[in-house]
Amino acid sequence: MNRLQTTLRKLLTVTLLAALIAGCSSGVRTGSSADSRLQRQAQSLESSGNYQGAAQLYLQAAAKTTGNDQQALQLQAAASLIRGEDYIGATRLLDELPAAQLGGEVRQHYAINRAAIAIIDQRPVQVLSLLGEVPASGPFIADYRRLRAEAYLQESRFFLSARERVLLDPLLMDQQQQLENQFAIWESLNRLTDTELQTLRTTSPPDPMSGWMELVELTRLYLQQPDALADVIPHWQQRYPNHPARKVFIPELLKSMRAAGQAPERLALLLPLHGKLADAASAIRDGVLAAYYDTPAASSRPSIQVYDSGATPEDTVAAYQQAITDGTQFIIGPLRKESVHALATLPQLAAPVLALNQIEDTALFNTALYQFGLAPEDEAREVARLAWREGFTRTIALLPDTDWGERVYAAFATEWQQLGGEILEAERYDNSRTDHGKIISSVLKLDDSKARQQQLTRHLGTNLEFEPRRRQDVDFVFLVASSRQARLIRPQLRFYRASSLPVYTTSRVYSGQPDASKDADMNGIIFCDMPWTLENSGSSDHLQQTINASWPGNASRYRRLYALGIDAYRLTPYLGELGNNMFGAYHGVTGNLSLGPRGHINRSLRCAKFSRGLPVLLEPTVTSETGGDTTSLPAVTTPHGYTNPR
Repeated sequence: MNRLQTTLRKLLTVTLLAALIAGCSSGVRTGSSADSRLQRQAQSLESSGNYQGAAQLYLQAAAKTTGNDQQALQLQAAASLIRGEDYIGATRLLDELPAAQLGGEVRQHYAINRAAIAIIDQRPVQVLSLLGEVPASGPFIADYRRLRAEAYLQESRFFLSARERVLLDPLLMDQQQQLENQFAIWESLNRLTDTELQTLRTTSPPDPMSGWMELVELTRLYLQQPDALADVIPHWQQRYPNHPARKVFIPELLKSMRAAGQAPERLALLLPLHGKLADAASAIRDGVLAAYYDTPAASSRPSIQVYDSGATPEDTVAAYQQAITDGTQFIIGPLRKESVHALATLPQLAAPVLALNQIEDTALFNTALYQFGLAPEDEAREVARLAWREGFTRTIALLPDTDWGERVYAAFATEWQQLGGEILEAERYDNSRTDHGKIISSVLKLDDSKARQQQLTRHLGTNLEFEPRRRQDVDFVFLVASSRQARLIRPQLRFYRASSLPVYTTSRVYSGQPDASKDADMNGIIFCDMPWTLENSGSSDHLQQTINASWPGNASRYRRLYALGIDAYRLTPYLGELGNNMFGAYHGVTGNLSLGPRGHINRSLRCAKFSRGLPVLLEPTVTSETGGDTTSLPAVTTPHGYTNPR
């Protein structure tokens, strides 16, 4: 079971709780005192965590009755098995029920159980299909909202997920459940870009959803100034006087911001100042400095010292020790993978380290070592999740016969297969060649089509008009390629009758600089990249302009490394709180950043599609499904009535 599935299964217990209680209290009415006694015993076992035992008692009670009462008890048994993570047993019970004949609340409970299993299997389309519209009345409205919210979250439709939870909020009577739901609203909306927060906010105050979105914008605006945020909250409350966040959530938000966000007094950068990585290291350093000088004047700034991490792991360890001797409280770097490994093997780290690369050795773990980098594997995993959300299940892969190609493909394949996807075939191509026709023809099985034509010709003794057909059992192509190779391979896929096949890949296909003439041949290719390269407007615009003006010779070539430096500096004060309360994720320029196992910083990325040679973000739109029309609001620089502190 992968980490996402584990998390979802933990969430599911909370998700189904209200449904199970409602089903027990209102779904069954029998005249037998023995049946009622069995149900009470089953509920007691559920409360103690004995879900298998509870399911057996519900089934015993079901055997003593008929009709709707029997079906309701069978559904209670299935729900108990789901809570106990016996999904096979629950599915077996559900399969025995006459789904087409169920009606009313029994039908709703059946749909909830089916949808819960589909959530575990990460089948959000199936969840939404099973649930349909939320019932107008009955005991299961809250659970419809929860499950729909989880399904939209799996589809990365963050606005719709938050909207479901906003509608769920007034249905929750338990304060802890309500606070957890509000955290989930916050997390979903915090995944939206600045532009999305502005354009999707189509309803005026005091609309609760607009209030949540404006609160997220305010937090980003005053992220490093919690006292300044506290000063403007009264103005926000005037606009949203009865907003559900005002009582508990906002005090928790301010508490979390004050607990986090405390920059160290002395910060060190461990970077290779000489050798082949010196230019890359300089771009990271300059990104750090750009973020440093962009820090609001009212916030505390650390003193920064740069140390040469040298050419060997031993040099890095020596530089680290020198930084500690000089009184450093936090270290950003090193950059080389072997240098990160050297620090990871130290018995103890005297100051926390945010390394700018990641190592694969899972046996090495130090609670003071965080690992953050622009690993192409992150993008490959994001592509797998995107394709899965689109409903695809089968793919073929084309990758260069290089170590890099194998690494990226392995990350994609692992994620894709854990999701339940199938890789029908993978072909390696020679990176030095320009004609890949033979390999493309092979992976598309055009040769098989030709062989069938030849066999028919021999059998019939006459020539047949023939047009080769590619294989029809594949949903999309996963392409691992540089921009140079992608510009060659995409037209060749079209030539070999695969123009209708979607092509997914990583950011390697995009230079980071729009060029419609060069990239025209990549039209239709979908790739995932950091917000810094894909978003044309937002809170980082002024930083991009600063970098372009200050380092014009390197701004384009090292575009992503400047972003790495910016996020490394900005993330530093929040690492201790990352994953807790308000900081489940950090909205950065390299992606939405979250803390994974063993100190790895995971990145959630944006995705785009080439159209007319330019990358176009796969953006949500305001449709009838979101409660608005298809028009966009004019973009604004800051939330209404507030001043940018910079």
